[in-house]
Order: sequence, then structure tokens, then C-alpha cells
Amino acid sequence: MTETDGSISEFDRLFGWPDVCRSLFRVLITSIREGFFITDGQGAFLYVSPSLGMMLDHDPGQLLRMSIDDIDPGKGFKDASRAMGAEGYGVSTYETTLKRRGGEPVDAEVTLARYNVPAEGQRCVGLVRHIGDRKRAETALRESEERFKLFSHASQEALVLLNDAGKVLYANPAALKITGREDRRVSDMEIGEFLRPYQFSDEQKLEMAITEVMPVSTIAEEMVGSDRVLDLSIMGAEGVETSIELCLLSEKVGDKWHMIALFRDVTEKKNALERLRKSEEKFRRLFEDTKDAVFMSTPEGKIVDINKAGLELFGFRNKEEMVELDVAQDLYCNPEDRASFRAAIETYGSASMHDLALKRKDGTVIVVSITVNAVYDEVGNVVIFHGIIRDLTGIRQLEQQVRAFQKIDAVRELIGDMAHHFNNILNIIVGNAQLAKISPDCTEEVGSYLSAIEEEVFRAADMVDALLTSGSRHPMDMKTVDVGSVVRDFEKMVRRIIGDGITIVLSVPSTPIPAKIDVARIAQAFLNLVVNAREAMDGAGTLTIRVYAEDMTDVTTTLDGKIMPGSYAVISVADSGRGMERSLTEKIFEPFYTTDTSGEKKGLGLSVVLGIVKQHGGFVICDSEEGKGATFKIYLPISEEKTKAQRLMEQGIGGGTETVLIGEDEDALRKIAADFLKTLGYRVIAARNGEEALALFREVSGEIDIALMDIAMPGMNGLDVYHEIRKMRPDIDVLFMTGYSLDAANISTIREQGISIIRKPFTMIALARRIREILDKEKAIPTGV
Repeated sequence: MTETDGSISEFDRLFGWPDVCRSLFRVLITSIREGFFITDGQGAFLYVSPSLGMMLDHDPGQLLRMSIDDIDPGKGFKDASRAMGAEGYGVSTYETTLKRRGGEPVDAEVTLARYNVPAEGQRCVGLVRHIGDRKRAETALRESEERFKLFSHASQEALVLLNDAGKVLYANPAALKITGREDRRVSDMEIGEFLRPYQFSDEQKLEMAITEVMPVSTIAEEMVGSDRVLDLSIMGAEGVETSIELCLLSEKVGDKWHMIALFRDVTEKKNALERLRKSEEKFRRLFEDTKDAVFMSTPEGKIVDINKAGLELFGFRNKEEMVELDVAQDLYCNPEDRASFRAAIETYGSASMHDLALKRKDGTVIVVSITVNAVYDEVGNVVIFHGIIRDLTGIRQLEQQVRAFQKIDAVRELIGDMAHHFNNILNIIVGNAQLAKISPDCTEEVGSYLSAIEEEVFRAADMVDALLTSGSRHPMDMKTVDVGSVVRDFEKMVRRIIGDGITIVLSVPSTPIPAKIDVARIAQAFLNLVVNAREAMDGAGTLTIRVYAEDMTDVTTTLDGKIMPGSYAVISVADSGRGMERSLTEKIFEPFYTTDTSGEKKGLGLSVVLGIVKQHGGFVICDSEEGKGATFKIYLPISEEKTKAQRLMEQGIGGGTETVLIGEDEDALRKIAADFLKTLGYRVIAARNGEEALALFREVSGEIDIALMDIAMPGMNGLDVYHEIRKMRPDIDVLFMTGYSLDAANISTIREQGISIIRKPFTMIALARRIREILDKEKAIPTGV
């Protein structure tokens, strides 16, 4: 704008400003962003600033040929002029919409000042501000407020806006309703007063939360946007307890802090969660406490969850071990069973299999019944299997036992009938053989034949007795004895049965293991196992016989039943023979079942063993693998009664496990001494005279620990036997028995040599003590002395 456009000259003409003022005015007008104009009393432009021309897209020269009505078609200018009065003075501001050259609207704020010019009349000076951005911001704010109002009014949650002093700025209808303040007079109300209708279960917790979230002017900037959520129980005005979730959010608006409090009634939600928790707890308790195995697995064969009974069934300590398994490979005996089982489930939605063979962690095979159902997703794909596994192993074993016992009962009846008739026949045979032997015409050769017939007849009678014993229901001769002594007593017989090609390893403890048994029947069962072991080794190998005590702390399932917890005396017979497949160990105790392929054996041996042991309340365990031999164990309940040996030991009469050779020609004394020493645990070899004693010593000299000899025996006396056995065993201990005076010449000579003598009559207790003293004294002598 220059002075040549006439506007400044007009201004100078009107006001007569000096040059300095005019220059300052020019700088001001061209520098400000607001538009500036001067009109006459009718609104015709007398002056227009360049900025107003730019705002309206007009050249200032063009605007000078226009009036205010051309750019402001509304009534704003006229109303503002009228409001300033007729005197022509005053200032008025109004908002209007101006029109650009192309007709586009421009939101503007116009400030007018009127004044009079002498002889010229009224003039208007106007300042125009472009307020489009402000209008848009105001519109956006208004719309935002409307949306907030709509949201807060429609919300079912109570919403309260607080200022930095903790006073209420706004509360939505839900907040007013929940606090009973529907009169809406809540502005500037303290939050504590606003919540007064409620009694909170934890006022201190609420106060601390508000204090943390509602910082004062000293709050750190990092607290911006922080929020807290509190679970509170409130007691309403009507005394009804309600669970609420209180969310507190703080925000900084300008330089002031505000807090929004949201109240949410979560009573029904909490009740639903509690019902869900109880339902889950009930399900989990049912899941964990059921005696059957309950599981969930993926279609691919991975365990997802399994209960305690399932862990016990498969022998695992925890679920973590089982989730790593491949079910088909690690639990199924035949992995193909799992594949066919899965196909059936995916086809029909569920499946059940009975007598399915699975395996435990230790490889033990178990028989189970399994029922499985499939769970599908929304498109029909199987996502999970869940099912129940019931252990049928014990039931199937019991069924096998019942069948076996039924067979045994049938055999008992058959044996009973046959034995009666068979013994009659044997009686006739042996009677005729004996009559033939006393016939005058019987030669020595014929007599030997008849004696052989008698011997075989009695062997046959013994076999019949054995069969009758195994199935007998007659009372047994039960005595509390040391099981180890029973086995030791039959050592010699075992060695004769086994033969020279088989090595015998015998392990019997020195401490008595008492059991109440029929000695003859248990010995028969034991010898039956020995015979079976011999046949399994084909004349060569090692037979290991052990006697020991075993405490069973858990129920153990065996082929013939369950061993209940308790203390047992165990007789173990192990051979190094050919062994057998594990599947055969389930059948070998059945009557008439035999692993012999020659056809000579009838398979009654082990059924007899089982029958005898069962009568004693015991059990039999067989452990065998093909090519690794077999071990049979007889379990007999340990008796709480004490054996004779234990009672004697309590009286200070010591026993032992050593071998004693007795040489005594008096039958009654020999039998009493032998029985008494056996009772104390000793192994006894008895001879009727000196010659027999020497012969027995030569046979088993290495096994004899002490010789008990009567000095005066017909034929070879005790001294003669002593001298002979000393030649074979210089270290042998001897205790002489004599009825003569200890001062007799021959007796004194013996005593002078330091040989022990006991004088008849003596008590059995005195005899036992002397034998124990001699044996213990020998053990106390240091090696090399």
C-alpha cells in the first residue's frame, strides 16, 4: 500500500496526522495479521489494510469500491453499530461469517469503534481476526463434550471426575444413582462426602490409593497416567453388601491434575467366579481322589493332565515325568493298539477297550480297561482326548487263581479216590512180597528181588502221601521252628538229590527266623523246588539256596495272590539253568502243566508246592528269564512265638549253626542229644557206634566242627575213633562222654592231655553249654598260635 492509492491521504485528510505518526501507522498496519478497515457511517470502505485484502482474497483497491455489506451480508455490523448508540462512540465485538471473493465463508471476530469527524460525520474503525481454527477447536471440543456426555450418561458404570483438590467436577447419572444423589448438586463436593452413603470394608486402603493417585503440585512427571484398581466391599445405605471394582486414573490437564474414578459393580462377576472356583475345586477333587486313572492327552499321544491314581498306576512320581512321554511307545505294549484306538475314537467320538496291555515305568505289564472320549473344536477337529483307565491286573490274576484252585480241587477229589484204591493194591503187593520172602523156597537172589519190590512199593506210597499232603485239609502238625534249621537239616539230602556236577551255595543266618509250620510239609515243598532246579540245569550249574527275613512294607502282587505288609521268612531256591519265558511263569503252578517236553513229567510238583505254602498262609514268587535261570521264593509269615532255641538262648543257653558228630551206642541218649542240639540250631550227624562214626567222619570230615563221643562203645571205642579222626583233622575238637569216675586211670590220662570230658548223667543244658564253650574257645585262639 502506498500513498498513491489515496487511502493514506484520506486518513491524513481526516486526522491530519504528522509524518511520524503516519510512518508508525504504516508499519503497524502492514505488520499485524489481523485485518483493519475504516468505513463511513453507511459502511462504505474508506481504508482497507493489505492483511484484510489477503484474508478475503481481494485487492485493497477493489475493497475501497465496496461496503461492509458486500463482505458481511449478515446483521452483525448493523447490530453492533446500533448497540454503540447514536452518539457515535463506543466499542463492540461480534462474531460473523465474512465472504471471500469466490464466495467462500470466513469465520471472523470483528471489533468496531465509532467516532465522529467534524464536518464529515461518523466513521467506523474495525479490527478483523480470522477465528476459523478456534471455531474448529470449539466445534471439536463441543463434539467431544457431547460424546463424553453421551458415553457417561449411557454407561452403567459410575464415573466421577475430580480436580486436584479432590473435589467433584462431574458425576454421571450412574454415579449419582449409586450414591443416591440424583439431585445432581455435587459440584465442589469433597470425594469423601460424595461417597458417604457407603461404608467401605477398607477405608485406609481407599484413602491411601486416592493419596497415591491424586498427587498435589509436587507430583513427579513420571506419575502421569498412573492408575490403581482396588477391589472393595461396600455396605450400602440399605445394608446390602456389594463388591465393587474401583479404578482410579490421574491425568494432568494443563498445569492442573485431575482424577477419574470409575466404580464397577462386580458382585455378580465375583459370585460367578466363586461358583466357577468351587466347580473347578469340586472337579479337581473328584479328578484327584478317584481310584481310577483319569487323564487328558493330545491326539498325537502327549499327556496333558493325569490324576494321582494314574501316576501310581504307571509308577511315576509326578506329572512332569509323564508329559514328556510318547504314549504309544512308552505306555502301550503294542504301539499299534494306540493307532487303532485313536482311529476308532476319531471315527465314533469315543471308544472303549477291555484287557488292553499297557506297561509301567519299570516295564511291568498291566491289564487295564480304558474308555476314551474326544473333544472337538468349532470346525470339527479333535483337539483333546479324555478318558478313564481301570486296572484289571488284580482281577485277572484272581480269576486265574480261582481257575487254578478249581483245577486243584478237582485233582484233590481224583487223588483222594485213587489213593484209597492204589494203597490197597500196594498193600497187597508188599504183603505178598513179604510172604514170599519168608517162604522156605525163597533163595537169597529171589529175596533181593522181593526187597527191591518192597522198596519201590514204599516209594510209590510216599508219592501218594505227597499228593495227599498237598491237597489235604486235615490238621497239620504246626510248630514254631527256625526256618533256617529246617533247610540245614536237609542239606545232606539236597546234596544227594543234586549230584556231583552241580555246585551248591547255601546261605543260612545264624539268627533264628521263627515260623509256625508243619516241618514235613515245608520240607517237601522245599525239596520239590530243589528237584525242579536240578532238572532245569541238566546236571551242571550252580544251585543257590538262601534263607533270610524280609519286611514287606507295601502290598506286593504276585502270580498267586498278594503279599500283604508284614515280616516273612523266605526260602529262596535259585538255579543257573535254562530259565523260561515270563509268560510261562503264570502257568507253571497249574496242576498238570509242565515245561518238560519228554512226556515223562506230569507237572504236579509246583502245584504241590503252592498248595502246601498256601496252607501256611504263605506265597510263592517265581522270577525267571529264558537263558538266565529261575528263582523260586517261598514266603512264610514270621511267627511271634519263640522257638525252643530262642527260649533256651534267653536262659543263657547258647546255640549255633556248627555241625556236631555224635557217637553214642545208647539209642535213647543219642536221639535226645541229637534232638536237643538240633533245637539249638546245630546240624547233627549221629552214629550208633565207633565204626559208623569214623565212616561218617571220613565222608564229611571238612564239615564237622566238633565230635561228641562216648568213650565206652562196643567194638571201636571213643578213644580209638578220636585217634583216627585226629590223623585226618588234627584241629578237630572233641568232647568225651563217660559214665566212669573222672579219677579212673584212662579218664585221668585223657584229662591230662587237655581233652574235654562231660560225666554222665548230665543235663542237656550242661551239654549245650560245654559244646558252646569249646567252640567259642577255639574261635578265640588267634591265627598262627
